[in-house]
Amino acid sequence: MKIDRPVRSERATPPVDEPGKDKQTKADKTRARLIQVAKRLIQEDGSDRVTLRRIAAGAKMEAGSIYYHFDSRDEIIRAVLESGVGDARKAVMQAIDEAGPASSPLDRLRAALRAHLAYTLQEHFSSRLKAIRRLPKRLRDHHMKQEREYAAIFADLLAEAHKKGLLRSGFNLSVVRMLTMGALTWVAEWYSPDGPLSPDDVADELMRLLAGGLIKPGAGPMK
Repeated sequence: MKIDRPVRSERATPPVDEPGKDKQTKADKTRARLIQVAKRLIQEDGSDRVTLRRIAAGAKMEAGSIYYHFDSRDEIIRAVLESGVGDARKAVMQAIDEAGPASSPLDRLRAALRAHLAYTLQEHFSSRLKAIRRLPKRLRDHHMKQEREYAAIFADLLAEAHKKGLLRSGFNLSVVRMLTMGALTWVAEWYSPDGPLSPDDVADELMRLLAGGLIKPGAGPMK
């Protein structure tokens, strides 16, 4: 059954707030509620089973009314992904700030990785990553730009550590960064809060691997 798409009016556009005032309109609150419902549905069932009707039902509103806030289901999925990256960025930057500018870039990297893992476990963010490839190219490209900006936080910390002579030479830092973040993002698929390790323990274990390497020099087949 086709969902009628209402025509947006001038009144549907949120008013511009006066400088210095932090106001949230009714439309802002409704949009946030839709994003929250869609996020929960993605976490529970995966993005493929998320429909406009299910989102509307979860938000307790008519399905057609969603079009006042989003142009399509894919727009909502993108908003979920973007809110996730935005919130992860805030958590990571806060952890880096708390480590302090005078700290070693490796200490700040540890803090950033801990924050990344904590957010991933809290939000089960890995489940949303599976939705990215299913977005239309226009929306996927827009989201991937935000992902690259987030990844640059970790890339910059590795680059700073390398510049200060804290890293071994010969490694591709882009690959190291992607392997590191990918490993931590995927922890949500196997981690149990009832297990012996805390999220910080897991992040620290990865830092130990990065710091010393797992295989002793000369013990493996690699030259």
